[in-house]
Amino acid sequence: MKPDNVKEYDLTDAIAACIQNNLTFAAYRLPDQPVSTLVVQDDSPAKIIDNNSDFDILKGFIVAPFATETHCHRFVIEPRLFYGTEIPSALIHKLKSYNNAGKSRKMSDIPSEISKEEYIAQLEYIILKIQQGIFEKVVPSRVKIVYGNFDTKVGFIFTLLCKTYPNAFVYVFNNNDHLWIGATPEPFLLATNGTMQTVSLAGTRPYSDTNLNIGGWNSKERLEQEYVTRYISGVISQFNLTKVSFRGPYTRKAGNLLHLCSDFSFPAEELKGRLNQFLKVLHPTPAVCGMPYKESLNMLLEIEKHNREYYAGYLGPVGLDKNISLFVNLRCMKILTGKAALYVGGGITADSVPDDEWQETEMKAETLLSVIRQIKN
Repeated sequence: MKPDNVKEYDLTDAIAACIQNNLTFAAYRLPDQPVSTLVVQDDSPAKIIDNNSDFDILKGFIVAPFATETHCHRFVIEPRLFYGTEIPSALIHKLKSYNNAGKSRKMSDIPSEISKEEYIAQLEYIILKIQQGIFEKVVPSRVKIVYGNFDTKVGFIFTLLCKTYPNAFVYVFNNNDHLWIGATPEPFLLATNGTMQTVSLAGTRPYSDTNLNIGGWNSKERLEQEYVTRYISGVISQFNLTKVSFRGPYTRKAGNLLHLCSDFSFPAEELKGRLNQFLKVLHPTPAVCGMPYKESLNMLLEIEKHNREYYAGYLGPVGLDKNISLFVNLRCMKILTGKAALYVGGGITADSVPDDEWQETEMKAETLLSVIRQIKN
């Protein structure tokens, strides 16, 4: 089923041509925006971002891994072809004209899927360590493998995600052996009209009128979000940002879920020349890793049987419209040959109930599974 909207049909066709020819590209739709954007580099790998890169002059679609320990690079897909509104038919022909025979995507690592029993055993071990005072919070994740030839349907999945989740950041990117797609609810760092904003987002409940009232959320959910708030406050203090505005916590809707959220905003000029350093310190926050950071990261690297790669990293356009729009890579999946790997996780504290945490990851997986079922049918 192809969408009736001509612009979306053109984008679907463009995404298919890019994937068929293994072009380095990204397509994205910002939250609450009516149009999508296509950024195409060419058939060469994206440019790696190192520790000395100046984010103030970078232009393109940036992708960063969960952590450097995952052996993935930060990179930027440069806008050699850039379309922010309608995509002309001439571009479709140009994309299809690339002759990349023999340059198909490499076989990428297939992450390991674990059972409910294995995941709950991991959670019980983490909770024990938290109760012993070794951690305050840890955010484990797991993988769900879904079988199907999704690489030929990525354009339609992208279009459906845009329609289903108008408030999310929807994206697809391809670079060498990495093809990912997602609809994330979590901003990481936004800069518009001279103001930067980051958020503390954690805690999850099903969307309902009752759960909109923050007074009904329990201490575990509030504490989970408070850890993230405290961490971001510490980073802001470390960089001596003085003109900071704070709002929260409040409930934020994300598809069929609700999260607790707080906002931090400050003048962008306060980070001029230091944005790369700020991002390195800020990420990953306790929303996707834990507290204390190093100990939690080591725990995750020890117990998780999969490499997170770009799951729980950050990504988005920088400098393409004089703004910065970076989002945490959640509610996402990696497209593999004959299958897709969905990544889900949740924050664990001393009051966590393992079975409830499993159900939370099942709810989060529905963000993509509900769309995949439409494609399969």
